[in-house]
Amino acid sequence: MFADSQAIAPPSPRRVFLGVLATSGLALGGNFLGVTGALLGDYPDLVSDLRLDIIYPINGLKRCYNPEKGYEFVYPSVYLGDATVATRNANALATATSLDPPSMRGTQSPPKIFGQVVQEPNSAFGPMGGTGEENVSVIVSKSPPGGFRLDRFGDAESQATWLLANVLARPGSGKTAQLIDAYTRTGSTGSTGSTASGSGSTKYYTFEYTIQTETWYRHNVAVFAEFGGKLFTLVAQVPETQWKEREADFRNIAESFKVFMPTG
Repeated sequence: MFADSQAIAPPSPRRVFLGVLATSGLALGGNFLGVTGALLGDYPDLVSDLRLDIIYPINGLKRCYNPEKGYEFVYPSVYLGDATVATRNANALATATSLDPPSMRGTQSPPKIFGQVVQEPNSAFGPMGGTGEENVSVIVSKSPPGGFRLDRFGDAESQATWLLANVLARPGSGKTAQLIDAYTRTGSTGSTGSTASGSGSTKYYTFEYTIQTETWYRHNVAVFAEFGGKLFTLVAQVPETQWKEREADFRNIAESFKVFMPTG
């Protein structure tokens, strides 16, 4: 037995190296124990340019990238996609492409914000098992014929004040609203989110406010942008009691929201 054990050849250095390389590759590719996310967290610009955070959580955030509708933003990595929204969008697509005749029954007029028809969310994320009070969603609405300018309603504060008083907490609704902040920023736009030289720019209007009723009290951050004949609306909300816990994430969500020329 001793002689046989001595006859066994020592491990090949090349095989050891390849084994370690393969194991490391699997660990990085699968983000084992968060290794990949931790490494990429040191290179935020590279991660953003390559959109690696679509796959790997970076500093607690992942990216929603919707090239067909023309927008992207980051959201807390603990959030999950809303299955109801995904199913509803799939059903809407099936209805639009169906050969069956449309229903003859009348439908209620949908609500409007800034004169735009409010559509169902195109994307929505929230914590697993949540009640819906904490989430982030994006709605894309068509602009009316003849064009649309978001700034026709005035500066950010004027728009936010009008929105709260006339839509979100109008008289008789049982809701009380408080505007905390309102500001604009300018971001570049391009094909599929490109920020290359020669791209255009658009204004993003960000509102922070609270809405309270007898049964709930929520903190919201909303971002509005108009581009390519469409109005983009991002809204992130959380119960006021959890605002401090989510404040940094929500500010990252608002600042990361970007619109661009869609592919769809």
